[in-house]
Amino acid sequence: MQQLKPLPYPVYFVNPESQRWSDLLTCHELPADLESVYERCITGEEIWTAQTFVYLKQRGLDVRFVTKPVAGQICVIPSDYLNIKQFAFNSYVVGFQTDRARPEICEQRVGMNELGVKEAGDHFTPHWHHPLLQPRDRSRGDRVKNLVFKGMSRNLAQPFHAPEFSQQLKCLGVDFICDSGDPNHPLRAWGDYHQTDVVLAVRNATLGDLALKPAVKLTNAWVAGCPAILGPEPAYSALRRSDLDYIEVRTVQEVVEALQRLQDSPKLYAAMVQNGLERAEEFTVDRIALYWRELLAGPIAQGYEQWLRQSSFYKLVGRPLQYVQRSLEHKRQVRIYVYKREHGERLFPTEQSLAASAVKPEMAVTTGVAPTS
Repeated sequence: MQQLKPLPYPVYFVNPESQRWSDLLTCHELPADLESVYERCITGEEIWTAQTFVYLKQRGLDVRFVTKPVAGQICVIPSDYLNIKQFAFNSYVVGFQTDRARPEICEQRVGMNELGVKEAGDHFTPHWHHPLLQPRDRSRGDRVKNLVFKGMSRNLAQPFHAPEFSQQLKCLGVDFICDSGDPNHPLRAWGDYHQTDVVLAVRNATLGDLALKPAVKLTNAWVAGCPAILGPEPAYSALRRSDLDYIEVRTVQEVVEALQRLQDSPKLYAAMVQNGLERAEEFTVDRIALYWRELLAGPIAQGYEQWLRQSSFYKLVGRPLQYVQRSLEHKRQVRIYVYKREHGERLFPTEQSLAASAVKPEMAVTTGVAPTS
């Protein structure tokens, strides 16, 4: 495990769930059983606080886990934990944008999709791969038998729920598995790729939502040694260097054809596996932890130093006024996000989304959200 150079300032990861993370809050050393910690890192907020805290602390960085912002310190807070009522204008808040609205009540932002980098103070970081990932069983060779979607079935695009899709796969001798996992322990099931031959990831989401999603389904597939068949998403496209990285599809028929190609060409299957394992070296925990260290010690530390040098008058008057302005913009961004999520265009429309798209523009205006085209 790579030990990293010290940070110039301590960094506090804020997660208000005190009972869920008592083992991280009450001890100076990390728990001996880290698997139990990883099993609880299911949501984006948990991944970008608890999991990130553990990885950085393991590598010698001065990071701390707290339930609320600490005055005068650098505090990393994910989107859903950024609460206007925290009145955290006396903390140097770094908002982490998960697949939610753009955070505004913060000094700088970090996100997991490069499209979120829109201005100075915005930063991108790759997503960690699955912490308990178990790679594909190599003894399966170039077999294309199990096509697996990892995640809740509601997040799979509608056309792939149709019986006709499963029937087409049966004609190829392929079983389709929608692996929603054990409701009580979903993370362990989602990380088990032992019997996965090909990964399918085509989301039931609007284009606006897809612009916020990370590339983790692709990087997990690379680490696991599985070819991936993916829907068109910006995060995937940003990583693509060759046709061996993944197969992009827009229709059910294209998925069937992709599977047929992989079955007919064992060399293609093997080449995609090998390419993925090589690409996975770019997304090791050590590599991403170093990325975090450089971010925290570089632009975030520099911004923090400038913030500390603000005048006493600005600290007393300017920061609260600025916080009010940011709070208004934060609420506006939430409204925009919700509207785009509910009414935005989809590559794979559902009956509900088609009905939602019929909402009249004036209805959107009454909510304070401009209609999108």
